[in-house]
Amino acid sequence: MMKKYVLNCLLLFVVFQTYSFQEVDKGEVVVTTSQQEETKKEEKTQLSYPDSFIPPKYIQKEVYLVKEVPNPKKNGANGFISDPNNYINEIEEQQLNLKIWEIEQNTTAQVVIVILKSIGKEVPKNFAVKLFEEWGIGDKETDNGLLILTVIDQRRTEFEVGYGLEPILTDIVCHRIGTDEIVPYFKEGEFGKGLLSAVSRVEEIINKPDIIDEIYAQNINYYEETKTSKGPFLIYLTFYAVFSLFIGGWFSIKAKSIDRSKEDLYDKYQDMNKLGLGCLLFLFPLPLYFINRYVKSKLKLYRFSPRFSKKNGKQLYLKDEWSENSFLEKAQILEEKIQSKEYDVWVTEDESDVLILEYEGSSRKYTNCKQCGYKTYGRISTKIIRKATYDSSGEKQEDYLCKNCNYQKSKTIIIPRLERSSSSSSSGGSSWSSSSSSSSSFGGGSSGGGGAGVSW
Repeated sequence: MMKKYVLNCLLLFVVFQTYSFQEVDKGEVVVTTSQQEETKKEEKTQLSYPDSFIPPKYIQKEVYLVKEVPNPKKNGANGFISDPNNYINEIEEQQLNLKIWEIEQNTTAQVVIVILKSIGKEVPKNFAVKLFEEWGIGDKETDNGLLILTVIDQRRTEFEVGYGLEPILTDIVCHRIGTDEIVPYFKEGEFGKGLLSAVSRVEEIINKPDIIDEIYAQNINYYEETKTSKGPFLIYLTFYAVFSLFIGGWFSIKAKSIDRSKEDLYDKYQDMNKLGLGCLLFLFPLPLYFINRYVKSKLKLYRFSPRFSKKNGKQLYLKDEWSENSFLEKAQILEEKIQSKEYDVWVTEDESDVLILEYEGSSRKYTNCKQCGYKTYGRISTKIIRKATYDSSGEKQEDYLCKNCNYQKSKTIIIPRLERSSSSSSSGGSSWSSSSSSSSSFGGGSSGGGGAGVSW
């Protein structure tokens, strides 16, 4: 009996061990298969890097106009940097080009770096906007471009952002990147390192928008001016203060004259609304901040102050957005829906008089239709009919539709043919052309007017 019991125990032990080894083997196979799948995914997602980046042909100048800045995407060039006076060394330029190329491949955003000796008396912010529009940085559909312009003699760097990137690269975020990444290096003359640091930060933010919370939580680093720079700094500060007072005084007088005019409330609103301070509000925040608040308060007053009928003198009452629809045409309701127009409807209590006031909406996607006249005409699609090659130009078709009267129109646009590099012996140029759709030009994007600048 004892013998039989021992044999049974041994048999159970052998079965248990065999089962355990099988499970281990299975586990090892699963792990191996998982690792193989991950390896395959990595191989698929691995980018095919260009062999080289060809810089634009430079003609060095002391002062540059917008049209004279060498375009890094024209005449055979395929990079993202325009540095005609060689403030960045070759190694750093190659690193910057690779990093920006990775950003474009991973996010489609286009980043361009321009560093110039001088732009004369031109304001860097205005110059950046003009250059951005001249080159069309970013995609035409998404406006996802970023221009980092540095003007050496003014010791100023501007971040100019397209509409599509403004929600991520806000004015404050750009200013933080400038003060934390650009200023410390630029003060030491390390332009390449500063730009590498800034572009790396931009890459982090675009790839991980949640990192913006971290940026907002940081403190801005301020750097003390050296003794040798106090003189020019004080001159600049004095000039800035005087010019700020002049700008503030001009807008103040203009706003007061509109307010005191004998025009009706609606006309006052339109005149005051045309005072738009735009980028000047950022350049001269101290005086214009209060003027901007004054303008906004007056706009609100002009729009919502009590009105009286010019027909019978009775008081008019403003309808809410739901009850006003019964007084509007279908096309006007549609304009409000797509935010191309806004309407205020004022009605007397007995409905003996109705006043409908029209205001500009927030959307810039629509224009007035030639057929029906309403602001409901806009682009609905873009199709590439024929891609551009080195031998022939391409074509694309843009389709437009009026959402009110269904008027349709198509427009064919010629895509310029690709340009070969003059140094045809370089194999890097051809490999880059095949790896990126933006090798010969930028995408036709527009500046949103956003961004920020820093002085160093």
